[in-house]
Amino acid sequence: MDNKTALIAGATGAIGAAVASELSRNRQWSVYGLSRNAPASPLPNVHYINTDLSNRRQCTDDLASLKNITHVYYCGRATHAEQVLEDTESNLQLLSNLLHAVGNATRLAHVHLVQGGKYYGVHVGPFPTPAKEQQTRAPIRNFNYDQQDFLSAASRQGGWTWSASRPNTLIHYSPANARNLVSSIGAYAALCKAMGAALDFPGPDQAYHSITQATSLDLLARGIAWMSTTEHCANQGFNITNTDLFRWSSLWPKIANAFDMPAGTVRPMQLGDVLAERQSLWRQICEQHSLKQTNLGQIANWGYLDATLIRTWDEIFCHNKVRSLGFHDWDNSEERFMQILNQYRSSGFLP
Repeated sequence: MDNKTALIAGATGAIGAAVASELSRNRQWSVYGLSRNAPASPLPNVHYINTDLSNRRQCTDDLASLKNITHVYYCGRATHAEQVLEDTESNLQLLSNLLHAVGNATRLAHVHLVQGGKYYGVHVGPFPTPAKEQQTRAPIRNFNYDQQDFLSAASRQGGWTWSASRPNTLIHYSPANARNLVSSIGAYAALCKAMGAALDFPGPDQAYHSITQATSLDLLARGIAWMSTTEHCANQGFNITNTDLFRWSSLWPKIANAFDMPAGTVRPMQLGDVLAERQSLWRQICEQHSLKQTNLGQIANWGYLDATLIRTWDEIFCHNKVRSLGFHDWDNSEERFMQILNQYRSSGFLP
C-alpha cells in the first residue's frame, strides 16, 4: 500500500498534533484531523474536520465521505479530573463511535490507540518494574483495558490490525496545552521567585528521590508512525519512553538554577490549593518581563502537576520489545526538559 490516508482523532491535542505533523511531512500520506473545535494553529497539509465523537450520529454524518481511510489514530480522551480514576464508559464510547463512523472505509488497514503509563496503574501506586507489555493487568477499573479489548475484537471482525503505544509522562512544547509538565513547573518557579521563595519541591520526599521516566512528544510521534506501519507490530502494545532514567532530585536544582533561585527543600503541598489565587501576581510577572498576556490557567495545570509529583514509587518501563522489533530512538530527558523550558522562556510564555 503506497499511498496512505490517516484519520487522527484528537488532532488539536498535543499527541494528535504531533502525529499529524509527523505523518503530513511524508508525501505518501494524506492526513485528516478530527477535533471538536477548530485548531488555533492549523498545520499545513492537514485537512481538519470539526465533529463531536460523543455524538455517534453527528460524527458518522461528518465522516461519511471519507471512504479511503487506511489508518486511524485515536489520540483522544474523555474529559476528566486529576487524581481520580477516569471513567471507562465514556472513554470506550468515544472510541466506539469513531470506529462506527469509519465503518464504510473500504481500505482500512490499521487502528492505533494511544494509551500510557496508566495501563500499568502508574497513577494508583507501586507497580512491577520494569513494566513489560505482557505482564498481567492491575485489578483496577481502567479505560485502557476496555478500549484495547474492544479494539482487539473489532479488528478481528473488521479484518484490520491494531497497535497501542504506552508512553510515560510527556515532555513537550505546547503553548495551547496547560496540562503540561514543563510549562506548569516553569510557572510555579516564576511565581515562587516573584514571592521571594525558593523552588521547594511540592511532592513528598520519596517522590523527590524515586526513579522515573519521560517521553518526548516528537519521539512518541515517530514511534506511533513506526508501529502503525510495521507489519510485525500488529495487534500488540508497546512501551515507548526516552529509555533513560532520572530523579527529580537531579533535575530540580537545574530548574532552579535556570531561574537564578535556590532549589529549596522538599515541602509537600497541594499546588492546586496554594496557588489557586495567584492570577494577579501572574499578570504582574507578565507585565514586568514583557511576556505574552496569558491567564495562569493557560500555562499551568496545578492538578496535573500535583498528580505527577506525588508519586513516591519508581516508574520504569522495559524497552526490549520495541528495540527487538527495530525501533531504537531515544532521548535525554533532563536535557530535553531544559531545552523545552528555555523554548517557553524565549517565546515569551515564561520569564
